[in-house]
Amino acid sequence: MISATYKAQVDLLLQVLPYVAKEKIFALKGGTAINLFIRDMPRLSVDIDLTYLPLDTRDEALKNIQEGLNRIKTDIERNLTNVKVHTVPLNGETDVKLNVQSKNAQIKIEVNTITRGNVFPTEFMQVVESVQDEFGKFAAINVVSLAELYGGKICAAIDRQHPRDVFDVKLLMENEGVSDEIWDGVKIGLISHYKPIIELLFPILKDQKSAFDKQFAGMTSVEFTYDDYEKTRATLIDTIQQRLTDDEKRFLLSFEMGE
Repeated sequence: MISATYKAQVDLLLQVLPYVAKEKIFALKGGTAINLFIRDMPRLSVDIDLTYLPLDTRDEALKNIQEGLNRIKTDIERNLTNVKVHTVPLNGETDVKLNVQSKNAQIKIEVNTITRGNVFPTEFMQVVESVQDEFGKFAAINVVSLAELYGGKICAAIDRQHPRDVFDVKLLMENEGVSDEIWDGVKIGLISHYKPIIELLFPILKDQKSAFDKQFAGMTSVEFTYDDYEKTRATLIDTIQQRLTDDEKRFLLSFEMGE
């Protein structure tokens, strides 16, 4: 059963998204893109994760990200009088995250400062009909390509191993599968990740029962047990390891060695 708390967060998220969408330097990625724009809302998603699109130097990118988030903050507070927005600084210097709070819900808007830019074109998308029917709200925004969306999600699922990420990957594997397009996205995710590639390909398994109970249960309309979580995670890791060709392994190794 879906939690009323999560529903309130999604309602707030949908109120905020139109103001985020005005900033064309950003594109939506992550669970919100998957579950509210691609799939028929199998689970709720309560964060707005963004990719910064321009290929600038790091200093210029951080400046532009900060200014973009400040414009979003101003726009939200001007138009949604019942909502408060607080900035969260990166290392005490540059704002890269916004905490958005209403009377009964809180969400965050966050920009990845490490993985910036996009390889494939973005797509302007609107929320699926089930979202509009359930919440009575409409939103549309630029979304990263399917390859980069699921490539990033798969890398997150083997890195953080959070139940939300693994759930999203389970539905991918049960439906479309890891297509050649998405596999390209996985490789992009591997080489652009801040962790060594070997740690992603052979991750140490985490006990995520607490996260499952406290940060996932009550979020889905599809049954997904902790046993399902562990089986999906194992299948995903094995799938990635088995799919890598010798040429791909050599490429990843040469990239890691800086050759």
